[in-house]
Amino acid sequence: MVRGPWSVVRETPNGWTARKYMWLLLAFVLVHAALAALVPVSGDEAYYWDCSRHPDWATYDQPPLMMLAPIPFRAVFGETALAVRGPAIVASFLIGLFLLPLARRLGGGPREAAWAYLGLHATPGFLFAAFYASTDIGMLAGYVGATWAAVAIAQGERRAWWGFGVAIALGFLAKFPAVLVLPVLIPVLASREARAHLRTPVPYLAALLSAAITAPVWIWGAEHGWVNLTFQLQQRHDRGPLTAIYLLEFIVFVALLSSPPLFAAGVAAWWRAWRRRDAAWNAVLVGAASPFVFFGYVALREDISPHWAGPGIVLGALVLAFATPPPRRLLRWGAGFGLAVSAAALALVLFATTALDVRWPLVGRARGEFADKLAAVVANREIVAEIERRLRPGEMVAAESYTNVHLIAFLSGGRIPTRLATVHGGLHGFASLYWYTPGELRGRDFLFVTERKGLAAPLEKIFASVVEESPYVIERNGHPIRTVYFLQCHDLLHPEGVFTRLPRSRAAAGVSSAAPRQGGAAAAASASAAAAR
Repeated sequence: MVRGPWSVVRETPNGWTARKYMWLLLAFVLVHAALAALVPVSGDEAYYWDCSRHPDWATYDQPPLMMLAPIPFRAVFGETALAVRGPAIVASFLIGLFLLPLARRLGGGPREAAWAYLGLHATPGFLFAAFYASTDIGMLAGYVGATWAAVAIAQGERRAWWGFGVAIALGFLAKFPAVLVLPVLIPVLASREARAHLRTPVPYLAALLSAAITAPVWIWGAEHGWVNLTFQLQQRHDRGPLTAIYLLEFIVFVALLSSPPLFAAGVAAWWRAWRRRDAAWNAVLVGAASPFVFFGYVALREDISPHWAGPGIVLGALVLAFATPPPRRLLRWGAGFGLAVSAAALALVLFATTALDVRWPLVGRARGEFADKLAAVVANREIVAEIERRLRPGEMVAAESYTNVHLIAFLSGGRIPTRLATVHGGLHGFASLYWYTPGELRGRDFLFVTERKGLAAPLEKIFASVVEESPYVIERNGHPIRTVYFLQCHDLLHPEGVFTRLPRSRAAAGVSSAAPRQGGAAAAASASAAAAR
């Protein structure tokens, strides 16, 4: 007989109970909150924050869930790092919450769920994802929830179809690769009980509910010529000739993010578990393998980010928690390696200025990229203060980097009105190009902020005049580490394509004029600037 997902479990020989497991989850919530408040907000996180100030059905490059999720946290915590990262902390808590009923349905309990959750925090990838604002962590919560429901379906729970439909839809609203959980239905339907459900309306009604929940993506797509789908299916992919290099890099970096000893132990545990020939277990194993198989195939022709394998790592940690006997020495080495890497990464972020003075054993391109990433963490607030000092009445700030644009807005508490200018093209971060029409931008003056040289020429094509100002050089210990260039751009003549992708008016764009398009401070600044003009 299968236990209910939250049935009371008495003290086990190893000391773990559901109550102790909940205390473990709450303890990690505090750890995540402390890290969230301590680590500086990145440009990508500021992008999500700014999207939450401009609520819409979806965005150009992402579905809406994690873009809208900061709104209630901002109402409580204000424009702070904790507000930006609050949704990630909740999502990581939900992952832990789902692991317990999933472990129980596989024949385990609080012990296996606890070891899986602890093991995940020994991996650098999950430890940072658990408090870092991203679409991935929301998708992971939906993915694990859908896997739990799939296991319940395999064990005869017909109502679990509703949970599967809702979980996969919410995961999809966080990030599109949540659909990679769908192959779990193949082993699930090997169960006679699950196949019997197909003779009832429940699976089909659950599918309709799931489709209805994802409606925001389709509504936004219909309003904007389906550019969100063409971006995902075509534009973001740079397919080259068949090669094994990207696949090898993908595997190596996934192993590093999940700690190589733990990754090796997880692969071995997955292989042993496959011999169970059980529909419920096979659903978990297929769910763990699906992201690796799909993105491994994609990696045969293009560069792939290792964090896209996140769902496989989470489910793999649960499989490893069931390993009998557990490879204790390997697990200790793996946990030690992962925590050491996490501690080093955290130290580099918190003490980036000191790290820039160290002569790291890197050469060529690696040294340059390493130094650039460290420098990007340094002096952001100083740069924002310099921007506020130079900004003239009626001006707005523009930049060609979407991360810089939104980070400037966030670090100023929303006081500085910023706009993205796609002078150099790019692929990601184009949500703001659908916030303002040409009519709202034409004729405006901008202080253009960049860390690139040579932008005066392309800007002169769209502004009446462009004047370069003296650069702002950030130095540490007498050495320049960042140089910021400023250009005074007067009278924007041609915003189309560079500052906006919307038609001339909101009516033509199908956007309600009452829709909130900018945060309170930025709105006030824009209103006062308009009055000044």
